[in-house]
Amino acid sequence: MSDLGNKKIFSNNLKHYMELNKKDRNEICNLLGFKYSTFSDWYNGNKYPRIDKIEILANYFGIEKSDLIEDKNKPTKTDKFGNPVVSLPILRNCKSRL
Repeated sequence: MSDLGNKKIFSNNLKHYMELNKKDRNEICNLLGFKYSTFSDWYNGNKYPRIDKIEILANYFGIEKSDLIEDKNKPTKTDKFGNPVVSLPILRNCKSRL
């Protein structure tokens, strides 16, 4: 995915967890020691934080780093009954030993 897409995904996820936890930028910056302008760049999708900052934010919200950096809005494949479809590898040239 392009860097622009990663920034937007992170921004959307950050906003989601801030709203969910009823936190604002000032509160997070003061508590975690982030510069407000830097945090605003992340919040607005202008810049992407370093992994150590992502980890600090994930720990703060009590979530996994992947919750901040992955697009959780991607639709998952489902079967005709609405159950998630899982792809399994095809095994070839396997002979059972009896």
